Amino acid sequence: MAAPTTVLTFLSTGNPTGLKFTVERAGTRAIFDFGLEHAPGRAPFSLGLEPRPGRELADLIAVGSAPRLEGVYEAWDGRTSLFLSHMHLDHTSLVPFVHPEVPLFYPEAMEGLRSAADRTGYLPWRQGPPGNPAGNRERVRVGEIEVEFVAVDHDLPGATGFLIRAPDLTIAYTGDHRWHGLHAEVTAAYAAAARGFDVLIQEGVLLGFDRPRAEGEAAPLRRTEAEVHAAFDALVEGVAGLLVVNLYPMNRERVNAFARSCAARGRRFLMEPVSAALAGWRDVLGDLDAIRFNPERYCVQLPYAQLPLLIDLEPPPGSVFVQSDGPPIGEYDPAWGVLNAWTQALGLVLTRISSSGHSRPADIVRMVESVGPGVVLPVHTQTPEALAVAGIPRLLPAANRPYDAGELKAIR
Repeated sequence: MAAPTTVLTFLSTGNPTGLKFTVERAGTRAIFDFGLEHAPGRAPFSLGLEPRPGRELADLIAVGSAPRLEGVYEAWDGRTSLFLSHMHLDHTSLVPFVHPEVPLFYPEAMEGLRSAADRTGYLPWRQGPPGNPAGNRERVRVGEIEVEFVAVDHDLPGATGFLIRAPDLTIAYTGDHRWHGLHAEVTAAYAAAARGFDVLIQEGVLLGFDRPRAEGEAAPLRRTEAEVHAAFDALVEGVAGLLVVNLYPMNRERVNAFARSCAARGRRFLMEPVSAALAGWRDVLGDLDAIRFNPERYCVQLPYAQLPLLIDLEPPPGSVFVQSDGPPIGEYDPAWGVLNAWTQALGLVLTRISSSGHSRPADIVRMVESVGPGVVLPVHTQTPEALAVAGIPRLLPAANRPYDAGELKAIR
């Protein structure tokens, strides 16, 4: 009988989102992340198209948005476990379809977001027990596979990378992370813990963003998270009318920073109810008359879907709309033109103050160099070929193609 080997298979490499992969050994299977790709205008279900009620999972599987898997949806196969790196929908949105008996593990620091998303309907969780929260540096063993949770800095609480150990292979999966946030030391600690692993599965959303620019084309303004807070603080001072902001509510640090800036200038920071729950914010948008009569006393958070409320708020001249990483995230999204149309129609000045939750290209190289793996697999990106690090072999993985330990270690 052949000795067991560890096998890595990508269910989706993420293009640029929706990354999912499995690690299997001796009859045990661990799945890492379980969301849907966010690709407005490219994904079959986007731009208002939704799976049909009562047939959601079947529809998603039929168009390839959800993987065909035995032992996960209808019944548990007794061998599969699921590990989630953080709460973003491109990593979690298939969880509602997971059978309640499937062992599910997620970062302990994610629990506040998870429960709020479930309670508000933003992402109804699976039926039955929600799963098993794991602390930072906690190790979980499933069969002969050991999974260690190691925190990284992202743009929401509870983001983690994983260190995966099997008898014949070690795999480091960075999860979504950045070095330009408020906690670069957390990401650096992950890199140190992963040092020398056989395989590095490297998130690379921003790979290729450092492309050469045409003559006269301005490079995008890239702010750190601290610079976003400072830029907003400076902007609040000069706004005469209503201040409206569209930020990502799970970025609780940014919510609190913006609210402090508003309070220092005599403005109440109000959030629509679902966003407030996700942000852990108590001051909820309610009485529109008070805002209409005294717009200079308020900052209102409005997500894209709530833009029609601007009609009722009647923003006066001198009002500003700050787009700060709430959807739509950028000009590539067809909804960006719609947002621009709304602000123009109602006379608001649209300004963008943003900072990505993902590592910049130079910092992706920094991670790879810091870890020094046997081989790096760039994923969660549309341009994996853009990653090249001297002295580190690279493999561009294909979806649904198994890679065994011997093959991966031979790339060295």
